[in-house]
Amino acid sequence: MNISPETLSDDTATLILTVILVFTLYWSIRGFIQLFQRHNSILVIFYLVFLFPIAYCHMLLLGIFGSSKKKRFLKEAEAEAKRQLEVERIKEKRK
Repeated sequence: MNISPETLSDDTATLILTVILVFTLYWSIRGFIQLFQRHNSILVIFYLVFLFPIAYCHMLLLGIFGSSKKKRFLKEAEAEAKRQLEVERIKEKRK
């Protein structure tokens, strides 16, 4: 069982590269889904076809830093509740 340092470093490099590729694939798929959730489907398809390098970077950034659908929905609901409270306050002041 001859394990040389070169073989061990090659295996380590392969493992690190594999982990990076798996994370990149996961984030890309997550970003792809978020693109379709946020924008019109036809426009997303055109965006991917004609501007793929930019669209891929956009998908990757959305996958890493983008909010999930649930978080975006909660944020919108909180904003709507605040607006409704503000409208109620204005109506109270006018009376």
